[in-house]
Amino acid sequence: MELVHIEENEFNEVAKTFSCKNFFQTSYMGESLNQRGKKVYYLGLKDKEKIVAASLLYESNKFLGKKIFVALKGYLIDYQNAELLKIFTTKLLEFIKRNNGFQLVIDPYIIEIQRDINGNIVNGGQNNYQVIENLKHLGFIKSKYDTQVKYNFCLNLNKSEDEIFSDFKATTRNIINKAIREGVEIVNLKKEDLNQFKEITADTCKRRGFTDKTIEYYQSMYDCFKDLVVFKLARLNVSKYLEYLNAVKKDYQEKYDKIKSNNKKKENYLFEINNIEKKIEKIKCLPIKDGYVNLSAAMFILYGDETIYLFSGSYDNLNEFGGQYLIQWDIIKYAIKNGYKRHNFFGIYNFTDPKNKEYGIYLFKKGFNGYVEELLGEYYICTNTLTSKLYKLKQKL
Repeated sequence: MELVHIEENEFNEVAKTFSCKNFFQTSYMGESLNQRGKKVYYLGLKDKEKIVAASLLYESNKFLGKKIFVALKGYLIDYQNAELLKIFTTKLLEFIKRNNGFQLVIDPYIIEIQRDINGNIVNGGQNNYQVIENLKHLGFIKSKYDTQVKYNFCLNLNKSEDEIFSDFKATTRNIINKAIREGVEIVNLKKEDLNQFKEITADTCKRRGFTDKTIEYYQSMYDCFKDLVVFKLARLNVSKYLEYLNAVKKDYQEKYDKIKSNNKKKENYLFEINNIEKKIEKIKCLPIKDGYVNLSAAMFILYGDETIYLFSGSYDNLNEFGGQYLIQWDIIKYAIKNGYKRHNFFGIYNFTDPKNKEYGIYLFKKGFNGYVEELLGEYYICTNTLTSKLYKLKQKL
């Protein structure tokens, strides 16, 4: 077997043949990394005329003149094949050493152990503990912190649209139906409209204390992934919203007028009428532009067997309209119609502590039903022990 460089188009075709395929291991991501100043390599292990393992590597940080090489979401390989894993890793380390590298970082796109919707381990479920042992035997060390997400929340799309919708939590279904009734619409953004997406994510990141991606990043992903990426915007159609409110108000008014004597039901109708009038008055305070109010936005990657929810944001004071819920339902319907096997809600950072500020993200995704997916996490291996020890000390300091 020999390590070979692979052409970009060929790499994409090779990638499709692996069960652990993912959008990180494609030339589309490679092109995006390259545009952001990263040097990228497409490498494969050739056995006779067949590529039996492959990986996109890019040069990350430098330390003392030497480089860290990263394989985002790990190799494209059969991780259960210990001998193949050993051969490919050995040849990659030789390549890295020749190119002045001192460390290789991977985070394989395979599960560690199967979990349910609540994050509990499934008795008798799938696990890849043997793969972890294989990696450790090769000299890989588990990173203290995972750079990429370790826990995803996923929804299998093995039912009809109606069945999947009925499986959502009642609260989630109600929010989606309410959003549709009130005139919330979902549109796909073009490249020239990505500033609207950026405005929403910037507002969200500022509020939550996160670091947002740059507009150049989003534009790069749009250019590089082309039809495999979609930016969705949830917006309120103000005229439809007003039409809906007036129709509901009219209905309550007619019911109110039919009741001659004062009673509890008549009081309730009057309460609803007053409440709707307040909502109509509140429309004047909404940030309306060209008849619409932007509510929330989300970015999705469409690759392989799954649709992946990557980045999003929403205006906190407009969450009552349920824009984020309707965006998810929109992409789920698209995935079902186009034969995708699952919708990956992507990262959840805390699903065990209701007091943690990240717990709400888990609850939002949990409302769509599905399961927690625990990945192997990040591992690294060194080609230069001294440099790696000094780098680790620097990180600790």
